[in-house]
Amino acid sequence: MCEWSENEWLSDRRMLDRESSRDDPSLWSAVSESGMVVSAHYRATAVGVEILAKGGNAVDAAIATALALNVVEPAASGLGGMAMMVIYQSSSGRVVVLNGPCRAPIHATPEAVAAGHRKRGYKAVAVPTNPAVLDFALRGYGTLTAEQILEPAIRLAENGFPITPFQHRLFREYLKGITKGNIAPFFLGPDQNPLPPGSILRQPVLAGTLRRLAQYGFTDFYTGEIGKRIAADMAENGGFICEADLADIPWPIEREPLTRQVGDWVVHTLPPPGGGTALLQMLQLFLQLAPGNFDPDSSEAAVLFASIIQRARLDLRTYSFAKNAPDLSAARYAVQAAGEIREELSGCGETTHLCTMDSSGNMVSMTQSIERSFGAKVAGRELGFIYNGYMKGFKIKNKRHPHFLRPGAVARSNAAPTIVMQGGFPSIAVGSTGSERLASGIFQVLVRLGSQSPFQALAAPRLHCTPEGDVLIEAERFSPKALQALEKHVFRLVPQTAWDFSFGGLHLLIFDGDNKRMCGVAEPRRDGATASPFPSTLTPCGSEKGWRKPFFSQRKKEKSLLI
Repeated sequence: MCEWSENEWLSDRRMLDRESSRDDPSLWSAVSESGMVVSAHYRATAVGVEILAKGGNAVDAAIATALALNVVEPAASGLGGMAMMVIYQSSSGRVVVLNGPCRAPIHATPEAVAAGHRKRGYKAVAVPTNPAVLDFALRGYGTLTAEQILEPAIRLAENGFPITPFQHRLFREYLKGITKGNIAPFFLGPDQNPLPPGSILRQPVLAGTLRRLAQYGFTDFYTGEIGKRIAADMAENGGFICEADLADIPWPIEREPLTRQVGDWVVHTLPPPGGGTALLQMLQLFLQLAPGNFDPDSSEAAVLFASIIQRARLDLRTYSFAKNAPDLSAARYAVQAAGEIREELSGCGETTHLCTMDSSGNMVSMTQSIERSFGAKVAGRELGFIYNGYMKGFKIKNKRHPHFLRPGAVARSNAAPTIVMQGGFPSIAVGSTGSERLASGIFQVLVRLGSQSPFQALAAPRLHCTPEGDVLIEAERFSPKALQALEKHVFRLVPQTAWDFSFGGLHLLIFDGDNKRMCGVAEPRRDGATASPFPSTLTPCGSEKGWRKPFFSQRKKEKSLLI
């Protein structure tokens, strides 16, 4: 075992049960000058910093962390799902997107899909892209071999990892779906109940699949023995995927990011079919509507957040695929929409995210998913990974819709891995889980960075608003005045528990170019952790002002928008 992994910073004793200390920045954040990894599980973060310590770059670390998450966070991602990456290359100053949405099998007709179950089971499974994206990224932007990248994940699958209290609750919450599918033997105890917290979960079948990928390469998943086993498993259980689907390897599309100037920031995020458009619109609207000296914890802020999120979600529903639609991410449209919101005020999927940065300045923001928690709730007996449930992401009635189900069509995703540039240098890597709540969570955290430390911004209470005006909110953590203000403005409150995991999964990495240091903050609503290759140098991120990243200038206090 490498020296760093035995360090107290990421030990089981320190990391396994932190739920009573969610407000302690030392358990969720870190500052370093020597590279940084932030992910949704401390064991996966440990794998990422192991790769950095071996000389790998940020892309190598991201791929290895992603593979480790596929082992230790099976509810959220896996080889049977998808992956999206935003990469900043310090050598060229270029930001590139690797877009890897799951694809429709050739035999999945609208009629056949409509007759099956689109949320779970073998007919819910679209062609996985995760291995193809990881392979493409490693070949094009990494420096290590597939064998080196896969070794830590194999070790995790073979030796196992302790079940956290959060994971135990998640297994219990989805127990009915798990037992209805065929994945129970991989994750539950002999009595068909979730393993208690602290129990070791080993996955020898998955380890065998990962070992084969290390030996024969990621393409074995599509055109080798693994691909044959997937096709046979699908044929035996009535799935749509066949050998022809896998033979046409679903390589990601390498493309330019969706990029907009937002105040002092240049924001690079995922273009359609990803969810970056909604995030950019929210930021643009905020620039138009926020009063000077904005207080993100005020009752006015709660109403403003809800109003902006509602408008963005409503516009996305109305205009995303309409002819002659406005550019929702542009500042020009935000001016118009903000005026309409100003007049009005006067009168819940599963994903995982990770961020990495190396000492050379390369940065990665990566999201991967199997769609809903535990995906389609099925897995191959000889494969060990859960299949995705992305057939739900296709339209089966409107033939003019860009995501209408046809051979090779791509499933829509809300993923929005994002890199922010400031002064010509990478400043922020951020992303989240949460389906429609994904962009709204990132938006609120980015706004809070203007006046709060990274940990304060990430740990702050969150809300989300639907197009219909239902506000899902961590009600216990908002002031009574804020709740009253929301109801006054005709929002319908849907209270959620404090630190509700449905709002969580957001991970943040900030680079302070002036002092050449990095700050990582992991989601305290889940099992996230952050670390660097040299843990003895790590310090938690406190409340110092040096980390604040405002994208708008503080102006003289203006009259409140709210009446």
